Amino acid sequence: MLNIYGETLMYVYASTLYPSFFIKRKRAKFSNKKNLIKTKNLVLLGIGGNKPKTPNVFSQLLKTLSMHPKIFNIISSPIFKNPAFGFTHQADFDNAVLLLRTDYSLLEVYRLAFYLERRFGRPRVREFQNAPRVLDVDIILFNKVILKRAYLRIPHKAWQNRQSVCIPMSFLGIL
Repeated sequence: MLNIYGETLMYVYASTLYPSFFIKRKRAKFSNKKNLIKTKNLVLLGIGGNKPKTPNVFSQLLKTLSMHPKIFNIISSPIFKNPAFGFTHQADFDNAVLLLRTDYSLLEVYRLAFYLERRFGRPRVREFQNAPRVLDVDIILFNKVILKRAYLRIPHKAWQNRQSVCIPMSFLGIL
């Protein structure tokens, strides 16, 4: 961490994840032209965690997503380490963003994010809000969708005010 004038700043890990490009092989051509015009959804996921094995989990997550039959063209930002916010008496967080294309709907991406958190060790019930965790997967953006539900907000609530999202996004040329 850098500490300048009493302010703690993020730093970038030297990471094998960045730049990570996982591009699927081209699909077989179909005789029906309607199948060729199938559009894919553009999704920006924020990933984070603050347990010791979080960087390893990020690598496993990228491998899992790259092998998924409905996930395409994954691009990863570098991993950033930044101070915790909310509940600040815990370890610093590792954060990154993943830009990808998918045939999944928004609800299916939401279910996939929930599943991946559980698969990589995040308990279903948190000890308390902002508790330490090995993996947190947030849907930051889904196409140009704006959605406000009790269980899901797209774009993610206050994403533009979080360094843990904006700085990784800038490495992908999104901001």
